[in-house]
Amino acid sequence: MGEFRENLAQMPLEDQYYLLETLPGFLVSESDTEQLHRLLTDFDFIESRLYLFGVEYLLNDYEEAMHSNVWTSSEKVKTLKLIQGAIELSSHILVEDKTQLPGQLWGRLLSFEIPEIQKMLQQAKSWNRSPWLKPMAPSLTPPGGRLLRTFIGHTGWVNAVVVTPEGLVISGSADNTLKVWNLETGKEIATLTGHRGRIRAIALLDEKWVISGSDDFSIKIWNLETTQEFLTFTGHTRGVRAVAVLPDGRLISGSSDNTIKVWNIETQKEEITLTGHKGWVNSLAVLSDQEIISGSSDRTLKIWNLQTKEEVLTLKGHTGGVRSVTTLPEGQVISGSSDNTIKVWNLHSQKTILTFKGHTKGINAVAVAPDNKGIISAASDNTLKVWSLQTGEELFALKGHADSVYAVAVLPDGRIISGSDDFTLKVWSLDTSVELPPPIGHTNRVNAAVALPARQAASASWDNTIKVWNLNTTKSVCTLKGHTDRVNSVAALPDKRIISASDDNTLKVWSWETAQELLSLEGNTRCIFAVAVTPDGKRAIACLSDQTVKVWSLETLKEVATLIGHTDWVSSVTVTPDGKRVISGSFDKTIKVWCLETGEEVSTLVGHNGWVKALAVTPDGKRVISGSFDKTIKVWCLETAEELFSLSGHSDWVSSVAVTPNGKQVISASDDHTLKVWDLEKRRAIAHFTGESSLECCAVAEDGVKIIVGEASGRVHFLTLESS
Repeated sequence: MGEFRENLAQMPLEDQYYLLETLPGFLVSESDTEQLHRLLTDFDFIESRLYLFGVEYLLNDYEEAMHSNVWTSSEKVKTLKLIQGAIELSSHILVEDKTQLPGQLWGRLLSFEIPEIQKMLQQAKSWNRSPWLKPMAPSLTPPGGRLLRTFIGHTGWVNAVVVTPEGLVISGSADNTLKVWNLETGKEIATLTGHRGRIRAIALLDEKWVISGSDDFSIKIWNLETTQEFLTFTGHTRGVRAVAVLPDGRLISGSSDNTIKVWNIETQKEEITLTGHKGWVNSLAVLSDQEIISGSSDRTLKIWNLQTKEEVLTLKGHTGGVRSVTTLPEGQVISGSSDNTIKVWNLHSQKTILTFKGHTKGINAVAVAPDNKGIISAASDNTLKVWSLQTGEELFALKGHADSVYAVAVLPDGRIISGSDDFTLKVWSLDTSVELPPPIGHTNRVNAAVALPARQAASASWDNTIKVWNLNTTKSVCTLKGHTDRVNSVAALPDKRIISASDDNTLKVWSWETAQELLSLEGNTRCIFAVAVTPDGKRAIACLSDQTVKVWSLETLKEVATLIGHTDWVSSVTVTPDGKRVISGSFDKTIKVWCLETGEEVSTLVGHNGWVKALAVTPDGKRVISGSFDKTIKVWCLETAEELFSLSGHSDWVSSVAVTPNGKQVISASDDHTLKVWDLEKRRAIAHFTGESSLECCAVAEDGVKIIVGEASGRVHFLTLESS
């Protein structure tokens, strides 16, 4: 217990509350920067303030302190700004779970060799409210970069985002809802429900009214003050992919039915239908009172005259569908395409002025920077990029989303906000020039992890590689390259070897000591989802996309058995410690137990309501642990094939499970971004860790304390379980 907490504990509760509420403001008013700096770098104060008043009060303490004019040390201000930045980056997590504070601070601030920060982290290490998972490396996004805050709440892709002049954020999602957010706090203010399909587009009618277009073929107008639906337009025969507002207050919409429609709000009727595109109309922009421009999947942009109801001209040049269009001053427009490029067009000459290349996947949205000198693009390669309109060069990339970025909007203060397929919105600063080091891990989703002898571990990724890590230093020892497609699974073999399974239809055996590929086995189907090995290392068992489980001899390199019985893809496999039983989990929602010697099915475990994604066996071989798309973990008796109990707590599917060597705890990784440690005897979660994106895999080291975790973002976390 630190000095602050000791002093606080001696006070009556009312005095504790009053002190925590008023002390930061008092020190600011007194210009006592020494005490203020000491207070705001004290973990006990930070934690107490968070628990009593919440994260926004805590962030406001730093804001008020740093805006004081009496600081004489820029280094002290820098320290406070880093701590504030770490708390803000973690705010969406801390709002939901305050016990995440020590883990979030460790994961974001560990790399900063500033005495006050390191002292604060050591204070956090002795935090004893409950067991917690301590990052061994700075594997979370650190403060000081361009990412500022994350909004969570949607349960589907975020396809569209707009911002009111007052700073309200409105987002539209594949979860069929619009959400209204407070920009400064990241809190959800309201959810607008009524659509029966994905929200594809949003536009502001004015500061009080918002328009949405949906896959349910309709356009809706909403009152932001009452959060009620005001009006619905129907007439399109397929989904509405774009909406915009004309200067006279009429609406325009573009649809997957290849048409553009103009709607009159006063008469509540469709006035015009424009036909001419041969593909979906994905985007719209207003050029003047009488002219609009559209971008289509037919690879063209078209300008239309609304008075004559005719097409004026067609711009051709993209080799893929046009997904986004926006306007620039002086008769110029910008388009983003599935051909991975952004083009700037001169409407007078009808020619391309600039073509921006750099994204590796399609462009979903473009926006103009506040100074009109740059543009921001959002793409399916999970990044946003900022470009110079003067030179055509890429200035920098914004990395932090774990999936395709579909939407981007500029905020009134010059920051930007983005929406992604990872269900989040993120706020970014374009001002800072600080370039953060790349995160620890891979360049794509980490799909599998395994603990190895000699305090080593391995991770397998969709970047086609396997990395071997030293668990003591958390440094990469080597990278194994040879697969030509995504690596889905990895398992340990004796003699410092591992085996990997890939979408390239191969199993490969590697020496992780020499970093050499030793042999390769080719399957007879498109991809191999998972692999396990017998304890003696002589046989490999793999799940294939043809609904079978195949057994190979690693001595003869031949297939020796095929286990048939599942009625859908087999996604996971494990072997009992005695090597006699194979256990497989499938998208058919069942778990099957097989006799390895005879190839016969022994039993089927039925109980999950979703795909079975993950399996593990307790060290005594008596219980099977399964994780499922139904968000639960189930514990089964292997001998009787009966479900013993179920563990609930994840809010999304369970991607991976692991059992500690003593058999007393289960570790689970989930698409809800969390890792949980479960006590099997108490049947409850005892510790939690929240990552930056979906957690795809986990493994436990031989010591039962160190845990390796892989993310959809490519990050790899190294955690230790700290007991209370």
